[in-house]
Amino acid sequence: MAEKRSMVSMLSLAAWLAVLLGLAVQLLILVVKIAAGGRPTSLQVFVDVASGVTWSALVCSGIALGTIAARHRGVIMGVLGLVSAPVAWAAAKGVQRGVQWMLGAPLETLGPLVYQIGVAKTLEYAVLGVVLGRLIQTSRSTLPIHALIGLATGAVFGGAILWLNHSHAVAAGSAMPAARVAAICANELMFPVGCAIVIYFVARFADRRSALERLAAGGG
Repeated sequence: MAEKRSMVSMLSLAAWLAVLLGLAVQLLILVVKIAAGGRPTSLQVFVDVASGVTWSALVCSGIALGTIAARHRGVIMGVLGLVSAPVAWAAAKGVQRGVQWMLGAPLETLGPLVYQIGVAKTLEYAVLGVVLGRLIQTSRSTLPIHALIGLATGAVFGGAILWLNHSHAVAAGSAMPAARVAAICANELMFPVGCAIVIYFVARFADRRSALERLAAGGG
């Protein structure tokens, strides 16, 4: 029973932190778009926030569940990243299209680019899960190190995602607007940083709670 309560508490913490992360990143993207000359409509902002928060809540919470593992934490968090990323990506796109449909906006076309980005994000969060899962078992698990790992992961996979967008734009005979380039860079760099920070705090909470439970049970 205590273990179940502990899991619920950690999942709740991870979900709330992930929702706040999603909102913060979407606010940052909005500011970056406007600074780069974009003029997003209120409808587009609403759609982006709904999609972004869905993605954030599912993928970060999914990986953070692995922090409760006592053994093979890195492998478990990697597997959770491998599973939760495509689920979160599909859910985010589903929410996006659902909101667009309800508001009478044109539906986004689910072409090859959407699936290619989904694959890139699946690999990204599997890697992030493995690395963070191994890190939080060591004394090097600090907030700055988590942020740096998130930034490095975002730079590598975000670069690939930016290249995919550019390639598809060139193939279609068009150029990517500066606002879109800026938004992609902000999202793909800052979200992995935020997710790594969320996992840091959830892991610290999990470790502290386990220590308190051992003390309460007289285990020292």
